[in-house]
Amino acid sequence: MKTKSALFVLTAGLLSSAASAQVVFSNNFETNTAGFTAGGSIAALTRVTLPTDSAGPASTNTSNWLGKVGDGVAKSPGSTEIVRLNLAGLVSGATYLVNFDLLIGASWDGAAGSYGPDSWRLTANGNILVDTIFANGAQGINFGAYSPQRYTDLNYTNPNGPDVARFTGADQFWSANQDGNYANDYSIYYFGHGAGNPVLSFVSSGTTAVLEFSRFGGTFDSPDEYWALDNVSVSGVRAAPPLTAVPEPSTYGLMGAVVLGGMVALKRRKAKSENNRQVSA
Repeated sequence: MKTKSALFVLTAGLLSSAASAQVVFSNNFETNTAGFTAGGSIAALTRVTLPTDSAGPASTNTSNWLGKVGDGVAKSPGSTEIVRLNLAGLVSGATYLVNFDLLIGASWDGAAGSYGPDSWRLTANGNILVDTIFANGAQGINFGAYSPQRYTDLNYTNPNGPDVARFTGADQFWSANQDGNYANDYSIYYFGHGAGNPVLSFVSSGTTAVLEFSRFGGTFDSPDEYWALDNVSVSGVRAAPPLTAVPEPSTYGLMGAVVLGGMVALKRRKAKSENNRQVSA
């Protein structure tokens, strides 16, 4: 019974030694925006309640998001809406995974030539992790403008194409599309979690890193367009320790036989030594 227990403990230890990730930063914005700073045309960061499903603005399923970034801010070719995350305590040369939810709100125009492009980017120490163009508005329906987006689950680092339909790759979205008013439209994209979603990673070049989430456009555009972040986490990949071989049951039997044999031999030697002492006496 003891042998079986020992085998179970050893096997369980091996199963739990698989590669894992250690969270080095996490913020779901339920209480604060710690770790994040505003930049570009954004003066300050706030938290706002937004839907987490496709039930629309009146949804009862909501969360606190960092946002609405860019809401009410004039869009122009030279303006960029920036949110920075400053990381510390990293290990140089280690790989880190980035997870977050991204909500694209209101009349994003995608790659429309007359209204867009409405682009969004994520970098880690200047290295691009996401570079794409989103679209919520249905200008092709309401105004005749051609406004596709460029994001898909498989293409998020090539802002030049291919063109895809609005909401492509969104995990949740809502479109009112009433009388051409899509100020309440939104789409939610998951990065780093969920089936088929992009897994983002970077290799740290030191003990600190800066993640920069940003929205920028190429033309003058509507100030209603905004974006928001939720459930941001960064985790370091921790390699599994070297595996230790688990002896087969037959090996345990052989080990037991060897130990038992040694105990018998030791007992015989003790008995012989005791007999010799008695004869000498």
